Amino acid sequence: MDTKLDFLNDIKIWSASPAGKQYFEKEVEKLRIKKSRYLRFEEWLKNNDFDELMYRLILEHDEDYRRKCYDNGYEPFPNNKLAFLIDYMVNNVKSVKVQSIDKNFPNGIWEFNGYYFQMMFGQGVATFIYNKKDLRQLLVL
Repeated sequence: MDTKLDFLNDIKIWSASPAGKQYFEKEVEKLRIKKSRYLRFEEWLKNNDFDELMYRLILEHDEDYRRKCYDNGYEPFPNNKLAFLIDYMVNNVKSVKVQSIDKNFPNGIWEFNGYYFQMMFGQGVATFIYNKKDLRQLLVL
């Protein structure tokens, strides 16, 4: 029998098993929680200043933060708050093309509330944040 068919059959059997059902129930719950967080964030945006949030996030990723990351042996990365914001955009905002910041590497760019968020993919992921008005680079991770 074809190994591809064996694999498909194994997946069908496993997904119908108690362990498979439990796995998918957990995944559905994770998705429900994520959507709930997205909705809370959208409500938060109605009553709060996004620019203040961005200012705080940029300050949280300052030179001390980057040095701490390097000193611990890893590349700087978005903290949980910025990672949530990026995840929200990737899943809820259509990507855009911006020639002046588009790189020669595979990347995605999202415009959100006056900012461009760019993720460039290579051996890792580099995250860039730009002010939309003047394309000034505000943060690189």
